Amino acid sequence: MRTLAPQSKRDIIAGWLSSAGYLVTSSNTGLPSAANWGLLVTTPPPMQVKLRVIGLRGDKITCNIAVSFSPRHRELVEKLGTEEKVKFSSELMLKLLGICPHCRIAIQGGLQAPQAVIAEILLDEGELTKQRLLDDVARLVNIFLAVNSMLWSLFPREHTVRQKKEETPSFM
Repeated sequence: MRTLAPQSKRDIIAGWLSSAGYLVTSSNTGLPSAANWGLLVTTPPPMQVKLRVIGLRGDKITCNIAVSFSPRHRELVEKLGTEEKVKFSSELMLKLLGICPHCRIAIQGGLQAPQAVIAEILLDEGELTKQRLLDDVARLVNIFLAVNSMLWSLFPREHTVRQKKEETPSFM
């Protein structure tokens, strides 16, 4: 992407995402101090995963997602022993790095009290193309799915009990 004004970059990126079926809105709340603009991006139904694309000073773009554990999953993780929590956190990190090796990934709460995962992809404006952006957004959606699948795997009973109470067959 050639050097453009921040507003133009935002509009081009929003257009790329919209044309791929994502719901895109401008979001300037909660942005880092180095941000010029922000977009809230939502996947189309049925999943509706939310992530953000932020234009930073210095011709950088960041795509990021925060995946919080549900209150019930947090409660169940808290009940695990210390070694089990560290093992789960380690396996989760390895799985996420396998999905996105160039992501910066953090487990909020630390290895012994995981509560959420934050994943971020930092792009230089010069390497940004429509396909690269769409691929990176898909990687972040896969991060969301992987975090949830790890929780379902760790606590299968919770998901099967909830599934029996619900009418819809959706896994989300």
